[in-house]
Amino acid sequence: MKNFKFLFAILALNAVLFSACDKEDDHNHNEGELITTVKLTFTEVGGGSTEFTVKDLDGDGGDAPVADDITLKANTAYTIGVEFLDESKADHTHDITEEVKEESAEHLVCFDATGSMTAPTIGDLDGNGKPIGLESALATGAAGAGSLQVTLKHLPNKSATDPCSTGDTDVDVTFEVTIE
Repeated sequence: MKNFKFLFAILALNAVLFSACDKEDDHNHNEGELITTVKLTFTEVGGGSTEFTVKDLDGDGGDAPVADDITLKANTAYTIGVEFLDESKADHTHDITEEVKEESAEHLVCFDATGSMTAPTIGDLDGNGKPIGLESALATGAAGAGSLQVTLKHLPNKSATDPCSTGDTDVDVTFEVTIE
């Protein structure tokens, strides 16, 4: 009986030790990048463009993010470009967007809209024919107000019924929107 208890204790200890070891890239998951700025560029079809940002230069905690209010024209078609930046160092901006493009199968930009704002339609696809969300389209309707939430997901299940509810969230910001 003592040998059985001793053997069981060794097996249990091994299980704990092996499960505590770092597993290299369980799901090809990279350590999250710091994203301090989300920039949306709205370009009127056949017209000019306007940029709107949410910045949180000190990251989570500390100061609250500073968000531009988005103002769009009613009954107007737009294309939307999304950029993710790390501007935590005053002398250097790191463009996270390039990494999202390179690892497009592992990322998804999700949009959620409220009020008079409608969610943009994703226009770009990864190598597997699944949405990315760095390039989208939007057609505004009548004047009104609402909000636009932009979330960057890492390792979402793009085949799921609701892929935006899967994976890890790299950044999640909300813009207030006025359509006039």
